Amino acid sequence: MSSHPSFLDLLISEQILTREDSIKLTASYGDQFVILKHLLDGKVASKEFLGKLWGDSIGIAYVNLDRTLFQSKAVDMLTENFARKNQIIPLYLIDGVVTVAAAFPNDRKVLDVAAQIMECKVSSVFSFPEEIINAIDIQYQSEDSINEFIGRIADNALFKGTSRITVEQMKKIAGDQSVVEFCRSLLLLAVKEKASDIHIDPQERVVYVRYRIDGVLKDRLKLEKAMLLPLVSRLKILAKLDITERRRPQDGRVNLSLSNKTLDFRLSTVPTIYGEKVVLRALGNMQQDEVLKLNELNLSKKNYQLLKKIITVPNGVFFVTGPTGSGKTTTLFSVLQYLNTPDINIMTVEDPVEYRLSRVNQVQINKSIDFDFSMVLRSFLRQDPDVILIGEIRDLETAKIAAQAALTGHLVLATMHTNSALQAVTRLVEIGVEPFLVAPSIIGVMAQRLVRQICSYCKERYKLGSDEIEQYFIWDKKTDVYFYRGKGCPECNGLGYLGRLAIHELFILTDEVRSLIAKKASILDIEKTSKELGFMTMRHDGMKKVLMGQTTIEELERVTANDQ
Repeated sequence: MSSHPSFLDLLISEQILTREDSIKLTASYGDQFVILKHLLDGKVASKEFLGKLWGDSIGIAYVNLDRTLFQSKAVDMLTENFARKNQIIPLYLIDGVVTVAAAFPNDRKVLDVAAQIMECKVSSVFSFPEEIINAIDIQYQSEDSINEFIGRIADNALFKGTSRITVEQMKKIAGDQSVVEFCRSLLLLAVKEKASDIHIDPQERVVYVRYRIDGVLKDRLKLEKAMLLPLVSRLKILAKLDITERRRPQDGRVNLSLSNKTLDFRLSTVPTIYGEKVVLRALGNMQQDEVLKLNELNLSKKNYQLLKKIITVPNGVFFVTGPTGSGKTTTLFSVLQYLNTPDINIMTVEDPVEYRLSRVNQVQINKSIDFDFSMVLRSFLRQDPDVILIGEIRDLETAKIAAQAALTGHLVLATMHTNSALQAVTRLVEIGVEPFLVAPSIIGVMAQRLVRQICSYCKERYKLGSDEIEQYFIWDKKTDVYFYRGKGCPECNGLGYLGRLAIHELFILTDEVRSLIAKKASILDIEKTSKELGFMTMRHDGMKKVLMGQTTIEELERVTANDQ
């Protein structure tokens, strides 16, 4: 008999269920694993919480596959067919032991066969079946699997001589099974490699497919020119666009359906001299269902404490600024999640909606019917909101409404495209918001950028020479200084980087700064006063992360060179 408490008893002790609920569920479903799936589908608690309780009940740790790293050499040790048939997938290999995630991690028969196939010892953890199916779909994608579909398409007579074809032929081409599987594999490989964008670039004789990985574009595939039409046509059908229109730009949205969730991509087409160029932008965080917690944003201890202090202020505008793709939306939704309690009415207006949060009222703007940011914001003020999130402040009217909402007792969160935190203040004045509105309404601005993170599998430390030290620091010539770098390995495709992290600067508006804004002071005067009051730049935060071995000095120079 198991020495672990039963799953139902744990649910009762955590006050998720009553004893009566437990009896009814047992009568209706019998098996406790079926009850687990029922509770998960009903969202009675978070997946993380239910997974941990189930793991405790069977004496096996739970691992959320949406939030873990896979070691490619470990995944390759087990065949896809075996993994799919037995709902099991390798995670990583350490000291001769492969850790595998399994839906039934105590099934010794399956684990023993897996150990024989991989020729090493096996340690198991629990993951939900849907997580494992999704992980198999993603992790077993490779260039070889994509090339297999390309070969089928090239051999298919349907694609021969496609220079002049009818609409019906185009639809038939786009619906061909090889094309369908090729497009799906292309998207899945992008998810596996954590690409933020997919570029399909037609040239005179070939088509290049590039992935933007950790902020840098990399060539991924080189296709024959004949592949362009079936590929673009299939993507247009997925995005519900006009496949016959190739002379004008089009925008849409592509959904990639997995076992228990859908991943979204924003699609944009532009006609070029060699055919239509397509860019797909991944929306939200592709690798996980849940929004990051506030303490998972790579904030320094000081910035973390300042941020928590700012967002608990009942009214005012808090901006997060930075270039496109710098993680602004991720940061703001982490803030929303921190604030999201039943006693607060949170409303958001976005274009597009990237993350979805339970009990948050999210509104998507629709330009075709003039349902824009300013119209939505005016309606929000009649909806008794406590917190308002504005996807982006782009014009004077939206900025004025945001400032007025802050002055009338609401906490307003918003993004803006500026290079630094201080520029956000002057930008509002530049677009026409009166300084007497800007000064009292803004409570703080956080600017951020993303830098590539050093690969943990091949990270090495190196000692700086005296010239390098004096370039970056005031040096007493007695202390050794070390930086870090990645040597390059199979896990990071030889790049030395794996993943990204944010660097920040957090600007708190004091009475002194508000007085300068009201007087229309220059940004140089505001910056001087702010630094005297303790303001630290993004470069300062980045240098601390360089010294901690999280990123390289080259990455810091790449994103903050102008801030020296």
